[in-house]
Amino acid sequence: MAIESNANLGDQLRQTRTEAQEVRGELSSIGAELRELLGLEAELAKAEADEAKAYATKGAVFGAIAGVLGLISAIFLFLTIMFGLNEVVDLWLAALITTLIALVLTAIAGLMARSQFKQFSPMPKRVMSSLKEDMQWARSQLRFNMR
Repeated sequence: MAIESNANLGDQLRQTRTEAQEVRGELSSIGAELRELLGLEAELAKAEADEAKAYATKGAVFGAIAGVLGLISAIFLFLTIMFGLNEVVDLWLAALITTLIALVLTAIAGLMARSQFKQFSPMPKRVMSSLKEDMQWARSQLRFNMR
């Protein structure tokens, strides 16, 4: 009887050791997959940042060109308004009215620009969302393998 219980105990120890090695292997595999996943996420973040940088650079160049041409056009437009008003009122009053119109339009454009800048975010939102999903996956894998 004692020999049989020792044999059963030995079998149970071997089985427990085998199960522990399997769990260790699975945890190691999860860790390797998680490292690979995080590496891919880092590459995605870099690609997303590079894409945003390219769009911002092109937008800045075209915006600068449009700004210069718009400024030149605005000068001529306001001169036309001023000279048109000069037919009705004195030149100084026409210049003052034209300046007030320009100031109101500048304020409106400034407020619109401010609202756009408030919406800007340098944070890579897709990567952050993907990282959250990855962490949830890793937690679920760890919970499943701990059972």
